[in-house]
Amino acid sequence: MQRSLKLAAFPVLMALVVTAVMANPYRRPTRVTTSCCKSVSRVKIPYNITGYREQSALKPCVAAVIFYTKEIGPVCSSPIARWVKNKMKVVPMVN
Repeated sequence: MQRSLKLAAFPVLMALVVTAVMANPYRRPTRVTTSCCKSVSRVKIPYNITGYREQSALKPCVAAVIFYTKEIGPVCSSPIARWVKNKMKVVPMVN
């Protein structure tokens, strides 16, 4: 009789294990937002620049240097513009 009880309990136990595995509390995000430069400007920034950081080109983002200004906030600039390269030498990098 105990053997038949063990055989009957096995499917119930397996059903509980499968249910526990399927009810994983980890959920993937439904919407991923990006906060990056999707276009850049080659025009020199006429504002006070306080720092910069470099951005790699990983779609949808493009290669850019993001300058931080006091007046208008971050500005996306072309990393190949001559003025950008010169400004990066005198302005501190931001993490």
